[in-house]
Amino acid sequence: MLVLLDQPSQRKQLAPFISGTNGHVVMGGVLAGLQCGRVYADQLHAPKSALIWAKNEMFYLIGRSDNEQFNSLVKEVLVQELLPEALGTGEDMLNLEVYPEPGSDWSPVLGHMFNGCLREGLRVPFQFNLAKYEQWLEKRSSSSLFMPPGYELQVIDRTVMLEDNSRIIEHEILKFWHSVEDFLRYGAGTCTLYAGEVVGTCISVFVRGIHQETGINTYDPIHRGKGLATAMASAYVQTVLERNCVPHWTTEDFRHDSIAIAGKLGFEQGRAYPVYYMSIQELLDC
Repeated sequence: MLVLLDQPSQRKQLAPFISGTNGHVVMGGVLAGLQCGRVYADQLHAPKSALIWAKNEMFYLIGRSDNEQFNSLVKEVLVQELLPEALGTGEDMLNLEVYPEPGSDWSPVLGHMFNGCLREGLRVPFQFNLAKYEQWLEKRSSSSLFMPPGYELQVIDRTVMLEDNSRIIEHEILKFWHSVEDFLRYGAGTCTLYAGEVVGTCISVFVRGIHQETGINTYDPIHRGKGLATAMASAYVQTVLERNCVPHWTTEDFRHDSIAIAGKLGFEQGRAYPVYYMSIQELLDC
């Protein structure tokens, strides 16, 4: 069996594997125990390979790809434990990224592990550029374009959450964080209200040190296309900066609206990298 690393002190051993990677904020948040997830390794001490599940976000295979015993057990853990749980919480797709140590290659391993059923897409990382964001703020302040009538933008705090009778904000936070208290202490967020109801949020979904990964959602299509996401994201970035933290933004290459918003706010697009995916139900039925 794979070894479950359930203590941050145990997971700390994996930090060298994720240093400088595109997903380091997400994986780092899980390894630190701030955000929800599960970590399995080939062995308790000095692990060589690991499987990380960042709930409601991504699965990761890191380290050595030629670890045959580890590789033979990964799909078993996924099918018997992790994917049924993911399906029960509303996830319907297995999304997987790989971060091999130098000299390793996960690609041929994945083909065998998933019987050639994985499909390949692209993830797009961004790096925040403060100067470009400040230029955006200057243009926005001189523009007559504000929130549409009837909408209200707020920074998420205890008061805002208490007034959210639908508890949408709490639900969104607890998809990623172990507790609302942890989020309020380490994260940041904004929301949009319409007729007193929360219709959108932009929050820190994963945090590693001063680095904060952005998650944004406008829940009902009727409220989309009105600039709400851009407004929430801009206010969110400002809040993150006020905490002396660094905002991060990652999305899929087909999410053109997300890419456009990131570009407006001063995020510079990096080189796309592979992400592997398939239906969880399809995998469980294999």
